[in-house]
Amino acid sequence: MSEKIKQKQSLVTGGAGAIGINLVRRLIKEGHKVTVFSLPAKDLVRLKDLESDVEIVTGDVTDAEEVKKIIARVKPNYVFHLASTTMSVTPVKHIEVNAIGTVNMLEALLQNKPERFVFTGSAAVYGSGNNLKENSPLLPDTVFGAAKVATSAIVETYARAYGMPTTELRFFLPFGPWEHPNRLIPHIILSALSKKEMPLTEGKQERDPTYIDDIVDALLLAATRNVPYGSIFNIGSGEAVTVRQIVEKTLALMGNPVRPEFGKVPTRDNEIMKMSADITLAKKELGWQPKNSLSDGLQKTIDWWKENLDFADFMRNP
Repeated sequence: MSEKIKQKQSLVTGGAGAIGINLVRRLIKEGHKVTVFSLPAKDLVRLKDLESDVEIVTGDVTDAEEVKKIIARVKPNYVFHLASTTMSVTPVKHIEVNAIGTVNMLEALLQNKPERFVFTGSAAVYGSGNNLKENSPLLPDTVFGAAKVATSAIVETYARAYGMPTTELRFFLPFGPWEHPNRLIPHIILSALSKKEMPLTEGKQERDPTYIDDIVDALLLAATRNVPYGSIFNIGSGEAVTVRQIVEKTLALMGNPVRPEFGKVPTRDNEIMKMSADITLAKKELGWQPKNSLSDGLQKTIDWWKENLDFADFMRNP
């Protein structure tokens, strides 16, 4: 896998995000040339120790001219399009960044087609359900999910109509080093390390956590495997786990330093209660399956946070 992409040029949009930084570090480790295209935001701190190894270009995928310039100059062999939105932005912003930003990328690439354009979709396109397949109905419960549905259709259209070599990966709860400290698993770990009270919902929501090293494996395979243009793959563990189980397993690995207060926080009215993947197609076509168990991934994540509390402090400060 790694031999195929050595000495090639990759462009990673959203490369300063939690998934992006782990991908960038892997590509650099394999001797790859990397350009990161990212908003000029706090997330760039994740790249601070890599400034001599990676080209960092600040910009916005919603600016078509900026996108054209960087594509024309870099002429990437591979594009990993990770730029996206958080759940907290406006509905219009979800559409602008995901749908319009992706159109800007694809239009710029028509004259400089890469060997592969890897788009990171989301399980949010499906709405609620377990053992979801790639051909399951797309019934998003959020505008973010709807924006990802629209973007998925755009990516597939460019593959079919213009021969753009695209692959889409739909992620189910990636976790690991460099996540924002307010995310579920970092929140549990950091609360336990500081022995803070841990008020939570009842934890009945079912999720499909996937360790970040396995996510990165999938991204690299999506770039290098000879799969049909427009292919879509679910990337998860393939097993539904309740939030309560994730909390209890994490705390058990840490010696149960605090007691979780389940039921202290009400479950959101629009909460997606079930979300897990059928990963049969990824196994068959990509040759991918997760290597890390939930316990292994949680232990690695716990160990990382113990050594990186300063990152949590920085990201939490206004």
